[in-house]
Amino acid sequence: MFKKTLVFLFIIQMLASCNTVTGSIEGTGMGVVRDVKTVYHYSTCVFTRVQCGDLRLD
Repeated sequence: MFKKTLVFLFIIQMLASCNTVTGSIEGTGMGVVRDVKTVYHYSTCVFTRVQCGDLRLD
């Protein structure tokens, strides 16, 4: 009985840690996309009619 409970708790812990890793990777990916958009905006706004700082990252 103790071994079954221990295995069950181990599986729950593994699933929880996988969810955390997935969330971290997703958050990092979105941060990279946002950074690329920001760099692109500020490197091109000087040469275009777009107002620098009028940044929409949606």
